[in-house]
Amino acid sequence: MSDFSIGSLLDDDKRASLQNFSENLPQKLQQDAPRSKREIVSRVAYLIGIDDKYFGIEQGENMNPQFYRSVYDEMNADKEARIVRNLCRLRTKIQRNFRAIFTEMNSDVKNIDAIPDLVPQDALRTLEKDGIPFVRARRRLEEYIVDVHNYLLPHVPNCQKFIPEWVKWPYIRNLFFIVKGNTVEGNKEAARSYSEFRDLYPYQAYINWYPDEGDGNILRDDAKFLPILYERNRDRFYDMSKVTEAGDAAVNDPEEFFARAERVFVAVDCENADPCKVIGIMKELEARNLLGKICKILLVDDEHTSSQWRALRRNENLPLEYYLTDRVKDEKSAVDVAMTIKFYREITEAKAEGKPIDSAIIISSDCDFWPLIELTPEVKFLVMLEYDNCGQAYYQRLQNNDIPFFYIDEYFMSGNVELKTEIVLQEVIREIEENYLSKINVFSIMNRALTKLDLRMTESEVAQFYDKYISAMGIAFAKNGSAVLQNKPTLKY
Repeated sequence: MSDFSIGSLLDDDKRASLQNFSENLPQKLQQDAPRSKREIVSRVAYLIGIDDKYFGIEQGENMNPQFYRSVYDEMNADKEARIVRNLCRLRTKIQRNFRAIFTEMNSDVKNIDAIPDLVPQDALRTLEKDGIPFVRARRRLEEYIVDVHNYLLPHVPNCQKFIPEWVKWPYIRNLFFIVKGNTVEGNKEAARSYSEFRDLYPYQAYINWYPDEGDGNILRDDAKFLPILYERNRDRFYDMSKVTEAGDAAVNDPEEFFARAERVFVAVDCENADPCKVIGIMKELEARNLLGKICKILLVDDEHTSSQWRALRRNENLPLEYYLTDRVKDEKSAVDVAMTIKFYREITEAKAEGKPIDSAIIISSDCDFWPLIELTPEVKFLVMLEYDNCGQAYYQRLQNNDIPFFYIDEYFMSGNVELKTEIVLQEVIREIEENYLSKINVFSIMNRALTKLDLRMTESEVAQFYDKYISAMGIAFAKNGSAVLQNKPTLKY
């Protein structure tokens, strides 16, 4: 029986629409997400040739366009931007329909300007008007793809003017050019990747990209696109305030908050915060020598949350208090109540001791802590949020009351190999030591062997046996993950 999927029944446009459906819902259905700008993704989408309908052109009135129509109109009036867009449209269509176009050109002796069902003729005509004589006689299809690359080379740099200066232009530029793009072989390699992972490319438009299934729609909005783009270039995008409608309440850097603080209390809601991102921000504060102003970091955890918090608790440089809550009912957590009580008690006790806490950081995307902020006016608050987990109502409440907030998302990404490796390695070592090595005692094993064999050894013989044979052996792990003994002594019998 052949493989079957719903996707196989849909044409390319419908599959692209289905792929991005959840991220193109009308705004009234997205009220739980903070508002994010789409200025950068609209400009990139135009240049790489995303279909007009996603800009609201020729759509029904009830459709909510993914990209800004104003950006489309602005860039479409520019000759350089039009050239890049139409070249990218042609490259995507040729990559997507290569076999069918190849058959038409060779079997029916047609050129690409005579295959309207497979090649966008308006793109060819517009390129001709803009001074790009793309269609040539007796041109092979694979040579046309090389032509796209060569035509893009001088025109893509002229589109830098459409990208703000605070965005690193080389990262955008790299989307248009592949390694050895001026050769047939280089384009064949790119075509193989595109053919295999086509549904993972943004709206199935070809770009120089290595798709990751976990990325989803990278052109959803600026707040998603730029961190991923920077990550792929081994960099980090910090300034989330430029890509969200955050207003004056958002801060660009936590150092601004620490500069005005004397004694800072940090409360972490382990149930509503990503441990990797919290570890990332703590490492950043440590690197900037800001930990000295923190009097305590309170971790309030639930028995059902991630074991990754152990990695943070092992950091001896942090003034940590870890509090684990129990559940009276399996479906009901007590973290928010426990954290509120312990937070208020800490503030009260510090004041009574003559060491008042003037500033506090809440690391949580949960709006349940708003009453704590509201009822403690003597404390300056900074709320550290995760972009995708912050509800619109909470975001609006913080903004309306001038409570500064900061997005911690950029301090840990899937590409942060060093941090991810350290967290995983710590957990693996703990698991091995606590659950395996702690249960192994070589002298107990020797005693069981002697008993089983009905033999005896003196303490001196046991010590000599250990020094000569046991101490030289080690435990290693095979490629399948199994534990094996190394340096086993050679046995004669």
